[in-house]
Amino acid sequence: MSHSGGDARGGAVPPLGGPARAAVRLRWSPANTVIALAALLIVVVFAIFAFLCVQGYHGTVQQAQAKAQAAADISAEETGWMLGGGQALLAEIAALTQNPIDITDDNLAAFNAGLKSLPAATSLGLYDATGNAWGDAGTPSLPENIADADFFKALEAGGQRAMSRQLADATTGKPIFVLAQRLGTDAFGGIAVLTISGDVTRDFWQPQSLGAESTTSIVRDDGWLMARYPALPAAANLSRQPPFTDQKANASGTYMSASSPVDGVARVVAFRRLPALGVIIFASVSRDAVLAGLWNSIFTVLWLMLPIALALLAGSLITARILRQSERTRASLEAAVAHNDVLFREIHHRVKNNLQSVASLLQMQPIPREIKADMNQRIAAMSAVHEHIYRSSDFATVGVKDYLERLVANIRAGADPRVEVVEQFEDLSVDKDAATPLGLILNEVVSNAFKHAFSDGRAGVITITLFRQGDGRGQLSVEDNGVGFDPTVPGKGIGRRLIAALTQQLNGESWFESGSLFTLVFPLAK
Repeated sequence: MSHSGGDARGGAVPPLGGPARAAVRLRWSPANTVIALAALLIVVVFAIFAFLCVQGYHGTVQQAQAKAQAAADISAEETGWMLGGGQALLAEIAALTQNPIDITDDNLAAFNAGLKSLPAATSLGLYDATGNAWGDAGTPSLPENIADADFFKALEAGGQRAMSRQLADATTGKPIFVLAQRLGTDAFGGIAVLTISGDVTRDFWQPQSLGAESTTSIVRDDGWLMARYPALPAAANLSRQPPFTDQKANASGTYMSASSPVDGVARVVAFRRLPALGVIIFASVSRDAVLAGLWNSIFTVLWLMLPIALALLAGSLITARILRQSERTRASLEAAVAHNDVLFREIHHRVKNNLQSVASLLQMQPIPREIKADMNQRIAAMSAVHEHIYRSSDFATVGVKDYLERLVANIRAGADPRVEVVEQFEDLSVDKDAATPLGLILNEVVSNAFKHAFSDGRAGVITITLFRQGDGRGQLSVEDNGVGFDPTVPGKGIGRRLIAALTQQLNGESWFESGSLFTLVFPLAK
């Protein structure tokens, strides 16, 4: 019955490292997962915030463009009324006379009364063919002689109407501009002029509520500034701006001016073209003023989001630290469990080997052969328990089905082959401390059955059953059809006393019936 001590499972325990441990290292750890998810959440939140900021920026710019365009359209309507009325008045004067000398005082009074209907501070002046003011009919906003003025030269050269760029009032120095009408159809008889205050653009600007650094302007279709609010010290040429280049064909439109050509301020600009009058009306709002509210909102939200993001990141780092510590603790416990597993296997393997050594030493002792056989059977039963345990991965309980089948096979190996053994074992588990007593009891009963039930050489059957009762206990029965014995008669050997002691160790109950049926009831593992 002795066995070699160098079997594959008992002799060497697999190392704890190797490919399996390497695969574990390659896995994404929970700590890294927490940090990655927190970082991803922060990135997603800020990405959404950035998207909303971009949307808000475009929406704010579109609102500013719409506001500027509405202001340009309103200013264009008022400018059209003003310039149209002024040109109509000048055309009426030209139709009335060919020369300023023909105009009577009553005519002048009527013309000055017509000026009051225009929506601006306006004055009328009459100048002869040499550019000199005619009598008292000159305008104080212009010099006594205007022969060098561009608008005078244009009419002297044959033009019918002209508009000046921004000029300075000869008396106050404030910005003005001039509408001029040629007098005389055949011969040049002079000109009639209306001088209009540049403050008219302020009157257009004030009701619009366009905000700080906003503007309204009247510009000739050649790009020269006629009037602007806030006023400029001198006329400026805007012919390089989009309405004269990229958007030249558009009747209206908007564009972003990164830096105004006259004061360097970034603005959202809108324009409306009045081709019949030869002017373009501009209205603009400051880009910084428009975006100030948006930036304030963005910075406010950022001040709220940053502490939350930092708190989330700090929380994830703390959680990751706790998880890493937990992983280290778990790894340490797993290593300890693995080490204990190796120790338990080694202990049970050594106990099994020691029992086999005891069995070998017993063979050399000068004692009767029958006694040696009985003792070897009992030692084999104990050795089988330890072998079964170290081959198993569960050290707390023992599945007895395989163990008992192996034990019965060892007993049959040296018994009468004419005796058949029928086994019916359910797969039950007992505590590890109960496996050895259970195996010794079965060994004792089955060995005695082989030895005494068929001592006359007859053939027979030994039936062994193991099943679960309904009260959390198992039942082991051994029955033979041999000669039987009287269980009331005291036995000569130690078999029945050993069975009784082992039954008590199991906290079970056992009994013989008719000398051919043995029953053991014992608790199962919980």
